[in-house]
Amino acid sequence: MKRSPARNARKKYRSGSKTTINRSVRKKIVKIGLIAISIFLLYSVYNSIEITGQKIEISKKARKEVDKLRFENLKLALALESMQTDEYLEVQARDRLNFAGNSEFLFVIPEPVLESAEERVDTYLNGPEEVEPVPTYMQWFEFVKAGI
Repeated sequence: MKRSPARNARKKYRSGSKTTINRSVRKKIVKIGLIAISIFLLYSVYNSIEITGQKIEISKKARKEVDKLRFENLKLALALESMQTDEYLEVQARDRLNFAGNSEFLFVIPEPVLESAEERVDTYLNGPEEVEPVPTYMQWFEFVKAGI
């Protein structure tokens, strides 16, 4: 069974057109794939840059907090050093426990007297409080109500 040359030519022509179509489709698929990969890579780079920026901000905040804590630690160390002196203990004993030295006198002032003295000092320093004038009839009413 021998095929005719015309039939072979038709087959070649058909298969040639299929291969050119297949090639163009393959090229388009490859281009689309490369574009998709490029977009994915660009997104990954952008996301990495954003995460790096966030980590830098966290690092800066941590440094500030460490510096703040070091400063506070230094203050506490100095305070502890000053608290270990005899002068500090003496001052605290006088203030908190109401102790007095050998040639000193201790005065105990009751709280109500101290509060009224503070009010008087405030009045003296800040001036008298402005009070709304009470009408005369209210003053007479209070006078009669309180009794003569």
